[in-house]
Amino acid sequence: MRVSHLLIASAMTVMFLACAGSGDHVKTSPEIKTDAESLSAEGKTTEDFSTLPESNEFTKAVVDQKMTELKQRLAMNGVPEEWFDEQIRHESFQVHSRIARYFQKAAEKQVDYDKQRDREWYFARLGVDAKIEKGKTFIEAHKHIFDRAEAKHGIHKELIAAIVGIETNFADRHQRGNFYAFNSLVSQYIFTKRKKFAVREIAALYKFSKKTGHPPQYFTSSYAGAIGWGQFIPTSLLAFFIDSNGIHEDTDPFSLEDTIFSIENYLYKHNLSGNNIYDRDARYKAVFAYNHSDIYVTAVLYIYEGLRDYFRASKPEESVRPPEDAAKSTEESALPSP
Repeated sequence: MRVSHLLIASAMTVMFLACAGSGDHVKTSPEIKTDAESLSAEGKTTEDFSTLPESNEFTKAVVDQKMTELKQRLAMNGVPEEWFDEQIRHESFQVHSRIARYFQKAAEKQVDYDKQRDREWYFARLGVDAKIEKGKTFIEAHKHIFDRAEAKHGIHKELIAAIVGIETNFADRHQRGNFYAFNSLVSQYIFTKRKKFAVREIAALYKFSKKTGHPPQYFTSSYAGAIGWGQFIPTSLLAFFIDSNGIHEDTDPFSLEDTIFSIENYLYKHNLSGNNIYDRDARYKAVFAYNHSDIYVTAVLYIYEGLRDYFRASKPEESVRPPEDAAKSTEESALPSP
């Protein structure tokens, strides 16, 4: 397969997405980030890998070989070769040769693994205190959705909102994603060691695209391939993302209502419910399953607690004690006096 069929000039990377309809959808695509700026500084373009130095590990021949290899592995996982070919011929397709750098600079990695940064830096970078303030109005604006989601299994709306706040700043349209998920995942296969992950997630993206009727180009993502207001990777979309009204064909990761219900579903499927919502360890484990980062969980729970304090204060009649403590107190008060 010729490289000229694999890569499209960076000038064609802004396209209109076929977005279906509600007010929760962005009608046009964001600007898609490319490697153009860093390459142009070296007098190169993203049009063709033949512009890369011969000493570069990822020469034209290597990229060709990896693309062929990827297509074969996907075919073994149920992805038709014709579908794969169609995606790489699409005008939006490009690979990101420097994608590994995004993973190296991830905020969670800098704190949890590299130990280069601390909690204070992470909180400041994400603006967690500002997220508490924004979360108050966000919950109030979508109270009817949160109330329905919380009523399902007793998972607090403040915890669901905290995750949306960390992931996409409460569904901020600027956080829709600067990559296409397909491009990101193909790039990860070629340029990183995340090959098994990439194969698994592209196969899931193919299935989710077929399930929802949205073309792969509809799914903009983070550099890691996480999609929607809740930043679900494709396998998680298949396993946990649901339509709020139970209409599978209408499932959409860019629907705020579906996102709220799906985060609730994810937490519930990871053993959190009204039975243990007041157990900090249970909350911690459920959120850690969502993102395997200790500092991420710390930030989510910090926002959650700030929002809980606010909404409890606005309802003074509501007991601040967990139900089990309140029940114990009632039982004790019913005992005869000594």
